Amino acid sequence: MKEIELDGDREEGLRRFALVAPLLEEGLSSSEATERRLRILEREEISERTLRRWVAAYRSGGVEGLVKKPRKDKGTCRAISPEALALAEECRRELPRRSAGLIRDWLGTQGHEVARSTLERHLRANGLSGRDLRAEREAKSGSRRFVRIGRNSLWQADLKYGPYIPDPEHPGRKRRTYLLAILDDATRKVTHAEFYDNQKLPVLEDAMKKAIQRHGSPKRIYVDNGKIFVSTWMKLACAKLNIKHINASPYNPEGKGKIERFNRTVEEFLAEYALQEAGTLEGLNSFFRSWLSERYQHKAHGALNGKTPAEMFAEDATPLRFHSLETLRDAFLHEGERTVDKSGCLKLEGDLYDAGTDYLRKKVTIRYDPFDREIVQLWYKGTRRSDIRKARIGESNATLKAPAEKLDAGGESRVLNTYREEHRKRFVKTLGAYGLRNAGKSGESRAGEHAAGEERSGSGEEKLRD
Repeated sequence: MKEIELDGDREEGLRRFALVAPLLEEGLSSSEATERRLRILEREEISERTLRRWVAAYRSGGVEGLVKKPRKDKGTCRAISPEALALAEECRRELPRRSAGLIRDWLGTQGHEVARSTLERHLRANGLSGRDLRAEREAKSGSRRFVRIGRNSLWQADLKYGPYIPDPEHPGRKRRTYLLAILDDATRKVTHAEFYDNQKLPVLEDAMKKAIQRHGSPKRIYVDNGKIFVSTWMKLACAKLNIKHINASPYNPEGKGKIERFNRTVEEFLAEYALQEAGTLEGLNSFFRSWLSERYQHKAHGALNGKTPAEMFAEDATPLRFHSLETLRDAFLHEGERTVDKSGCLKLEGDLYDAGTDYLRKKVTIRYDPFDREIVQLWYKGTRRSDIRKARIGESNATLKAPAEKLDAGGESRVLNTYREEHRKRFVKTLGAYGLRNAGKSGESRAGEHAAGEERSGSGEEKLRD
């Protein structure tokens, strides 16, 4: 089916809706609304007055209220005379760093009164924004956009705020989610992206481990200076897997332009998910995996000469570097020292573990997976002695089994539901006769489960080895 093309004004209306959508959530507290508004203003080149006007326009007229209405005198310059505009253009070309406010003040000394916003708008319309002039200067000097050659030569990672979901531990409350995304610089393929309900340290290790399992190990990973990205554990894991850990220079967002651009694309998903009934973290990630596959991984990319990120990654001849499951798991284990008490137990994150009577009142080292602390490695005097388990005190087997999470119900986004169905069909096609023959159940049933689960590229690169 041919995709319907929208006119520029309607596209701008949709862009404005995606921008103000975080402020339209029902039940939003005033403090959270203020926090979101400040983040939007920091990220977008708009004034607070404009943002408030767009929110009011949507609430009074819906998306149509955000669509620009063409003026009858479009194409004419009413607020600034041709003479003043010519002077302003000459002034900006002479020194692109001059702000619109400075040029406005200078025009005032020449007898021309004009609003700063009006002046900036006309300069931008004539291709004289600071960004346009910098791009023109770089083109003349032979500069070009930085691009790595070869898949897995460089990955970029970043953390982004996600939607709120009900807090399963505190009924009636909501919990913020965070999207951790990792992108391959050369092919633009997202090697892993997942929403988490916290932004603590282990989420990066979890995402890295999953990305490496499916796509191989990168030579370098490029991150900002956030706490989770510069931790000792992250650097240690990279060293064990022979991955060069690179930090972005402070106040240099351009260096992570590709992952930042992907984050802006995710705003489209967040706007659609806002139409859904708030559900579980599993449901959120299920919808996101389908959207990521159909709207990004298998969609033609403007910077890839019409190819999709999945195609670029699959067609790249650069060998993939994989690790054994044991090596990969050990690389991301956390480590700490504990003293075994007089009962032969030690404590980790509030849980008791039976270390045994051989280590009473002795200091031992433990190594563990932060996402799976059921089994912990016990080391003593530099030697791995045993694997210890959580102590089960006064608990029955029934209490240990957590209830299965359910996917979101009552969703209203027809777009996300369509992507989920397309993702399911893609999985059926990719799975092939072999997978269906060994599924142990009907192909349609198994495909439906997997389409709501892990995203597959369909290229078979997960099975490649050096």
